[in-house]
Amino acid sequence: MGPEYIAIGLTAIASSITGGSWVANKILQRQHEKVQQAVDYIGSQKRRIDVLEDQINRMPLDYVLKVDFLREIKEMHDNFRQINDKLDKLMEKILSK
Repeated sequence: MGPEYIAIGLTAIASSITGGSWVANKILQRQHEKVQQAVDYIGSQKRRIDVLEDQINRMPLDYVLKVDFLREIKEMHDNFRQINDKLDKLMEKILSK
């Protein structure tokens, strides 16, 4: 076996090691990208949950029950009726003189 065969053998070993490390590096890089995408997705879901929690916490302040709303409208209607009655009485007094 001559020195050229030894050189060819060493070159083949070196190229297989560098080629193998390149493939391993690409696999690790793809796995890292997938993990990073998963972390980003989890972060976005956490932000969505935080926004939802804020909306739920504000809900009692922003939301009015239908019964409460109708009761307030009825009270306003009653107040307007009283004002209207007072204005009618005032007009009657003014016109009767």
